[in-house]
Parts: sequence; C-alpha cells; structure tokens
Amino acid sequence: MYKSTHLGEIMETTCSQCKSRYRLTEKQLQQAYGKVRCGECGCVFNALHGLKNYEGELPPDYYEQLEDDFSEEQTLPVTDFDESARPDAPQELSLHEAMYGSERRSFFSIGPLGWFIGILLLVALGIAQSVYYQRYQLIEDPRYQQQVINLCQLLPCAETAFASTEQLRLLERNVFTHPVANDALMVTGSFANQAPFAQKMPDMLISLFDVQGKLIANRLFKPAEYLLEDKNRGVVEAGNIVQFRIEIVDPGTDALTYEFEFY
Repeated sequence: MYKSTHLGEIMETTCSQCKSRYRLTEKQLQQAYGKVRCGECGCVFNALHGLKNYEGELPPDYYEQLEDDFSEEQTLPVTDFDESARPDAPQELSLHEAMYGSERRSFFSIGPLGWFIGILLLVALGIAQSVYYQRYQLIEDPRYQQQVINLCQLLPCAETAFASTEQLRLLERNVFTHPVANDALMVTGSFANQAPFAQKMPDMLISLFDVQGKLIANRLFKPAEYLLEDKNRGVVEAGNIVQFRIEIVDPGTDALTYEFEFY
C-alpha cells in the first residue's frame, strides 16, 4: 500500500470507454489503487488517468503495484453518474451564456466603492437633468441662477427664453407734454438688467391713476414700441441699460400718478 498522495477532497474522473463522468473522494480511490468499474457501461478503468483536482504526485511504485494487484475483485464500482456531464447530454444555457458565452463578466461583480461612485454619478445626472429641463423657471430665482448659467455653458440654452423681471430696475422716468403733437404726452426713461445673465427684452405696462388711486387707463407696450434704436433687439445683456420713449394720449388733468411694470 502507499501513503496519501494529497488528492483533492472531491475529484472528478471520466470513463475511458463511454466518457461518463463521476465524482470521487480520496478514500474511494485508495480502496483499489484507483481501479473503478463504470456504472453505465461496466468498463473497468483507472480513475487516476482522467482525474481532475489532483494536487500531488503518485507514489513511485504505484504503477508496479497496479500491475500486480489489478483484478476484478479489487475494482471499486462507481455509480455516482452525473447525467448532465455526459458529452451527448443537451446542455441548458442561460440567456447570458447564449449571448456572451460561458465566461460571464457580471456588472454586479464590482465592489461597494464602485456602487457608491455609480450611485453618486446617477444622482448628479438626475439633478443636472432636473435643472436643465426647468431652467426657464429656475432662472427667475436668484438661488438657482448660477447653477443654470453653469449648465448652459455646457448645454444649449435660448437666452431669449430667460426672464427675471424682478431684476429689471427702472432707473428714471419722465412724463411731460408732447412737444409737437396736441393732446399727447411723451414718456421717456431707462431701465437696467441687474441679473447675471442676458434675458429677453420685456414688455412694459404703463398705468395712469387719479388722485384717489383709481385706474384711469393702462397699456402694455412691446419692445418695438418703446425702444429708441434697434427695435428688433431680442435680449438685454447683463448690466446693460436700455433707453425708452413712448408717446401716449393725454388723459387730462385727472391723471396724477403713473406706474411702470415689466412683463
């Protein structure tokens, strides 16, 4: 007999005749020096010849002892037949194996750090998408204007759609009798864009009130109606000052106060 040869705990061998596969242990192999009888075809073969998971060397006198002691009585019948391991047995493949082969590189094999980074990127992408799709609403709030401006440096944004009327400041206004036309008034003045971005040229609403604050008349003027020059101008740049002039019908002595609003 020979000492342990450091065989793996669970091993697999193949019948030399029908190619059936079996799982064996070191104890089973040592009973008959590796000689086993196939449970499928009855063939007696040396299990060590096609053994897998073998981690050591055979004893020097193994084959000599095998020739001396080889007999039908010393064979070990093996019946642990693995039907799925037969060469002619149909193999069931997963969808991933059918598409990419048996060597699968799963996305889920990444570590916790990879997942954390991926989640952060998805959150950042979601925030960027939310800001971009609501950019024309968020631009009116000074708290989000810089974020929208930074995003618009990377993605296309229409300046003519930006508006923040709260950041349009009326610098001066003058209402006086028209120097040429009768029963008319001349309204002049200027306003500035105090927003940190270019925004669309606003519409201007002029309202007239009597001494009791009652509305007498009002009218909404488009940019082409009040601009002194470049009447087709669509935007007012950040920090720019716009001069305007409007001619209106004189409402008479009842109109004492005037109000200007931007839309």
